[in-house]
Amino acid sequence: MVQMAVNVDENVKNDIEKLYNNLGMNINTAVNVFFRQCLIEKGLPFQQKKRYRHIPLKERLKDYSSDYKTEEWDTGEPVGRELM
Repeated sequence: MVQMAVNVDENVKNDIEKLYNNLGMNINTAVNVFFRQCLIEKGLPFQQKKRYRHIPLKERLKDYSSDYKTEEWDTGEPVGRELM
């Protein structure tokens, strides 16, 4: 048997302990069940869904910053360059 350490939010840990206790098991047993099911499925034992793609602000601004120039100084540099 090998030990593993996992960082989990304290509220999540407490709630998951209650859930698994109600199912008659502890977190260690539940994690082992999960890992074994992953091996059986050869992947996650549930459908993975991607809800949205996080695009960093810098990347989102690239498309827009080249369209605008300062009115006071027209240096040819796009407004917002300091954000990039």
